[in-house]
Amino acid sequence: MIYIVLISLTIGIAIGTAIVILIQIQRRAEVINSMGSLENAVGLWGTVEVPLNRQSRGKVRVTIKGSTLDLVAITDAEGELSPGDRVFVIAAKDNRILVVPEDQMH
Repeated sequence: MIYIVLISLTIGIAIGTAIVILIQIQRRAEVINSMGSLENAVGLWGTVEVPLNRQSRGKVRVTIKGSTLDLVAITDAEGELSPGDRVFVIAAKDNRILVVPEDQMH
């Protein structure tokens, strides 16, 4: 009777350990990137948070994959983009996004 209990415990511990090791191996192989890359912002609408124009950078708030991010933005548009202005992201490069104002999208 005691042998059956010891064998059962040993098998249970061995199987439990094997499962934990397999889960750890699987987690190491996964790449977790909840924020996404700047390229994921291309084609999305955003809102200007810090003003910008051709000569200066600003910040635009964009929602990517459910996360709201403030990204450094540049523009080729004439005039100043003010806080609250709606913009469209047309490109991403060098850790910045290129945006155009909503009125230029029509």
